[in-house]
Amino acid sequence: MVSSLERDLLGLELSRDALPQGASLTLGNTLEVRFAEQEEERCCRAVLVSGAGGGRLALRLVDGVVTFEPREYFRQDVYLPVDYRLPPHQNSAEIRERWRQGRRDQELAAQRPEPGEPAQLTAKREEIRSRLEQRCAAPPAAANMSGGGVRFSIPERLEPGLLVYLTIYLPQPQKMLELVGEVVGVQPAPSGDGFVTALRFRFIDEADRDRIVGYISGEQLAQLSRLGRGESSAPRNRGTGKGPRRLLLLGLTLLLLAALVVYLASAIIAKRERGEKHEIERIFEEGIAKILKTRN
Repeated sequence: MVSSLERDLLGLELSRDALPQGASLTLGNTLEVRFAEQEEERCCRAVLVSGAGGGRLALRLVDGVVTFEPREYFRQDVYLPVDYRLPPHQNSAEIRERWRQGRRDQELAAQRPEPGEPAQLTAKREEIRSRLEQRCAAPPAAANMSGGGVRFSIPERLEPGLLVYLTIYLPQPQKMLELVGEVVGVQPAPSGDGFVTALRFRFIDEADRDRIVGYISGEQLAQLSRLGRGESSAPRNRGTGKGPRRLLLLGLTLLLLAALVVYLASAIIAKRERGEKHEIERIFEEGIAKILKTRN
């Protein structure tokens, strides 16, 4: 929560008692401050100048405030459990807070019960787990998804601009993602049953966005691999153009790999600027530590 703003010095109070696992605040680190203004998101880079221990923070704004532009992402057809729910009110601040509370509920449900904890806390954790399991059991739906949004068919027609709660279950890694999408396009389904609805991710944790991008990249590589195996098993005939097709497939695979490497590198750099470690960097360091421990 913003507590003060004097020229380029921004005062903040954290809305939670502890930072997410793996997150850290270090004096001098560059952070990205992002906020909603009416129907637009704006962002600005800032340097942490005090409050590294948490609680109250002071940030020095070091850039101009600009409109936040989501990155471009590859799109992929997927078949996943997708659930959507309409908020009772279209209040952006209230929806954002409910989304944040949903993420806190996820963290509580994932925790193991502490010895001697109050019965009310145990009952609340079990109630949250039951609710989340019901969402995971949503029937799979054919969707077109990217790191910036999703498009799938639903029975009702939604007006562009509406904010919608979304639950997406990723099988690899097994993770249920809670986020908020904004309707940006609606078309009647070709079958005449329902409406193809496109939503951009309005409120999403960047770690969840990385999971979506990683899953989509894996699906694209698997699809290219299946295509490659199909061509290699075909009989060799003259004049079929197999050589050019194989070169094209190889070129697309290399292009996708290069794009994935660039994306992961930029994500790691962005995490470092915020004083955090990317999941891939953390896993790599843990692997190196295990190898050194084994040798010793």
